[in-house]
Amino acid sequence: MKKKLLLGILFSISISSKIEAQDFLQKFEKEFCICLSSKTNYTDETFKTCSYEVISKLQKDYENYHKSTANKNKDDFMKDFMPRFMNNCDSFFLHMVDLKNIGMNRFRNDYKEISIDALKNKFADTKLLADYWEMANWYFAHNKTEEAERMYKEILKNEPDYLDAIYMLGLLYDEVGKYKEAKILYEKVYENTGQIQYKLYSEMSSKKIINK
Repeated sequence: MKKKLLLGILFSISISSKIEAQDFLQKFEKEFCICLSSKTNYTDETFKTCSYEVISKLQKDYENYHKSTANKNKDDFMKDFMPRFMNNCDSFFLHMVDLKNIGMNRFRNDYKEISIDALKNKFADTKLLADYWEMANWYFAHNKTEEAERMYKEILKNEPDYLDAIYMLGLLYDEVGKYKEAKILYEKVYENTGQIQYKLYSEMSSKKIINK
């Protein structure tokens, strides 16, 4: 009887902790989104500022959350929180879209002054997949997506784990509206690198699929 009573108490505590943790996450999410939405100049520094402001405001709840989940690393907390935030806060989603667009513009500029003939000649000399990848990038940067897609796929046929080609093919699919295909490739890169940006790109693709 005492054993059953003890188990019942422990079960109740466990359920209560999960509910409190979920309440905190929802509260944190709401406050964070309000903070981001109030900023007119939204940069990565803005994200850090809102992180500090909201955590300070919810300090007690924040500490209780970490105690209940045994998660004491703030960086891990924010990294785990960002994918959820991508889906539930339009300000953050739009910020990530802007950052991705800035990255794509830089990518295109990198290949603006390079001729495809120079890249072809280099590959003819080296026969390296890395140089073939550069050629594919040139086509992508100049909006020749069919040629770029064919070349990325050819690279992956020879080197299935060539992460740079997987990522670039994901970006290409993203650009042409093939969001499901892009999501699969972003997830593969994330699984192999653990870098949060690829998980966020995957979540962005999921949201685009819903909104398509």
